[in-house]
Amino acid sequence: MLIYKTIEIRYLIRDYPQYGFGDDKLLYNLRTGKMKKQSLNGGSIGYWLGRKFITLYSLKPRLYKPQEEILPF
Repeated sequence: MLIYKTIEIRYLIRDYPQYGFGDDKLLYNLRTGKMKKQSLNGGSIGYWLGRKFITLYSLKPRLYKPQEEILPF
């Protein structure tokens, strides 16, 4: 028995287009579909994206909303 969960992506990260924040305010890897956990590094809260640690403070200006494509059919 398989259970699927559909989450709409609200924000993407400008430098890392394969990561996005969903409706539930969690960060997801869009290629694998897995959730990324927040981590603590030297007293700063953020995410490990690849081999680089991005804090929440520096992540906020990099977020943008993806535009919806309107198809004529």
